[in-house]
Amino acid sequence: MLPKYIIDPSFSQEISEYTDCIVIGSGIAGLSTAIRISRHIKVKILTKSSLSESTTWYAQGGIAAAIKKPDDWEKHYHDTLKAGQGLCDPQAVRILVQNAPRMIEELIEIGINFDISEGEISLTTEGGHSYPRILHAGGDATGEEIENKLVKYAKSIDHIEIYPDYLALDILTHNKSCIGVMALNLDRDKIELHPSSNVIIASGGIGQIYELTTNPPVSTGDGIAMAYRAGAEIMDIEFVQFHPTVFRTRDGKLFLISEALRGEGAYLRDCHGKRFMLGKHPRAELAPRDIVVKEMIKVMKETKCDFVYLDATHLPESLLKVRFPNIISKLKENGLDLKKDLIKVSPAAHYLNGGIKTDYDGKTNIEGLYACGEAAATGAHGANRLASNSLIEGLVFGWKIYKSILEFLNEKNESIEGEVIKRVTELGSCMGETIKESNCSKRPSRRELSRNLALEDEIDTVIHNFRHMMTERVGILREESGLREAENLIDSYLNDERLYNQKNKKVIEFINMLTVAKLIVKAAILRKESRGTHQRSDYPLRDDRNWKKHTILTKDKIYFKNVG
Repeated sequence: MLPKYIIDPSFSQEISEYTDCIVIGSGIAGLSTAIRISRHIKVKILTKSSLSESTTWYAQGGIAAAIKKPDDWEKHYHDTLKAGQGLCDPQAVRILVQNAPRMIEELIEIGINFDISEGEISLTTEGGHSYPRILHAGGDATGEEIENKLVKYAKSIDHIEIYPDYLALDILTHNKSCIGVMALNLDRDKIELHPSSNVIIASGGIGQIYELTTNPPVSTGDGIAMAYRAGAEIMDIEFVQFHPTVFRTRDGKLFLISEALRGEGAYLRDCHGKRFMLGKHPRAELAPRDIVVKEMIKVMKETKCDFVYLDATHLPESLLKVRFPNIISKLKENGLDLKKDLIKVSPAAHYLNGGIKTDYDGKTNIEGLYACGEAAATGAHGANRLASNSLIEGLVFGWKIYKSILEFLNEKNESIEGEVIKRVTELGSCMGETIKESNCSKRPSRRELSRNLALEDEIDTVIHNFRHMMTERVGILREESGLREAENLIDSYLNDERLYNQKNKKVIEFINMLTVAKLIVKAAILRKESRGTHQRSDYPLRDDRNWKKHTILTKDKIYFKNVG
């Protein structure tokens, strides 16, 4: 059993002023929600890196919304359900697609410049979409444009206090209610307690638990791990989406090549030059991502190559220059020409379909704790996310959270603030087990907190081995023996007391990565079928009779919920 807190709250060196709302994360979900809420109250944004370092920044392809006839929300709805392979919550999908056009209007109002063609917003197609409905900006720099404008807008608002270089450690709770956040001020090396009756986790993804990922270094699953330790429900976490087309640069780094390139007509070829998606799916290269990745893995094994080719040589150079300037530039740095050369690509961990279980208003099972964006499991994605539905999901369900918190504030009892401050103060000053109601654990010595671990000297090697194991045993193709092996290794680390009560960012992130990995493995062992982004070689078929249901994990129990 994991401890409730990875650092004992009694080591806090400062208790901050009460804030009505704290947002953890600074991507599209966190920033857009904070901006809305700030119209009424002060909001704190805690982000462990710079304000713009988020998965949103790296979203090349675009954002999905049915804004132009003959497309409409119902077509978007059916495409999303189809991609989700039976595990989408229909009502969550309906909320997503019906409100998507409104979210686009709001983005335009704050200055987002989507690409224009012949006087109208330019739309393209991606895998799984039956109509062009992907809006993009700067060709293939959509995430960068959105993040830049949201950051600039947020900084201009007096009611938003931004705390960069703050690593959120845990959610503070009392009697199944949220009372704030414990955070490590990385600049001052101080542990701080931040009281609040409303906390929104918008901390992004978990890609760093794998060797190859499109995610930035900050994507270590912190929000999901914190929520789990606090007692929140975690849903559908076994469904990890791998992006099909990732390019390895000369310096060994990974660069995502947008699915929009295939949307404009690029082909996938095996290492002998054969188009292998023909005949595998009616939409060939534009099949849903899980199908494309599965076929890529088969072909790579058959040809004994660790890559396939992405071929855009037949597309007009004028189109490529307008739509994909960033990709062209990155390839040029690596001696390649998108118009003339076949590009070696392979799959990499990209997006988590599941996460912290919420209702349709973004609420978790802990009062006052909300989640949105990739950290959340709203039910909209099911077993496989439809391309470019992620950014719009963060906007839509962030908007739902805003409405819910506004309703709470209108009904707020003035005694709540005082009660929250009282409970947080108790957590920050408790000794031993004298305040059981605050869940204060036995207090280690301060010498124990500051000691140098032998593990710190080898942490990079340990993390490297862990990520390799996750890729091999809990990656694209899984089986029970490998999952059990992974579980045993993860448990051996999680049970190592040396990891806890350490003010070391890398060690703290490793605990969170282990926690998320443990949840993925546990859910993957339970789901004895292959569906969407969860593929098992020992159970290769989809089993609607027994497994058309969600897997939900908490610290105390495991249960299943039927779809719909």
